[in-house]
Amino acid sequence: MGRIVYPQPTSPNNVDLSWMIGRSITDVTFDEPVHWTFLFGKKGYIGVECPWRILRQGHRILSSEDHRQKYGLPAPIDAAVEGTKLLSSVQIAAAQLRAGTSDIHIEFSGDLRLEVIPISSGYEGWQMMDPFGTEFFAQGSGQICILKGGR
Repeated sequence: MGRIVYPQPTSPNNVDLSWMIGRSITDVTFDEPVHWTFLFGKKGYIGVECPWRILRQGHRILSSEDHRQKYGLPAPIDAAVEGTKLLSSVQIAAAQLRAGTSDIHIEFSGDLRLEVIPISSGYEGWQMMDPFGTEFFAQGSGQICILKGGR
């Protein structure tokens, strides 16, 4: 019989995002009803169940809310495909986790920024696994939890 392992609360200061620098987000995927995944190659990902947006020069150019919207275009927007096009061709220059809100801001070359914005006070906004197998979870209260070495 397996043992149950629980993530432990940790300080946002213990979440090291430096592993992202120089990498690209190679793929953006969407699974119904609200789960987005931002993949960093074969190792590392952010699973998102809250709003996200991509900005160019400080202006919104794509968001999770745009997915499947037509906006008078010939076809509805596929935010996963469009996000992959935008982010797979640029490298990450900086990444920041905002204490208190658990927002993630990732700066890319080409003046692009991905912002993950947890909005619920009760639901988990995102999960992240670094390339070393450490998992982080953003709880609804703004609390960050850690699970070392994966499940």
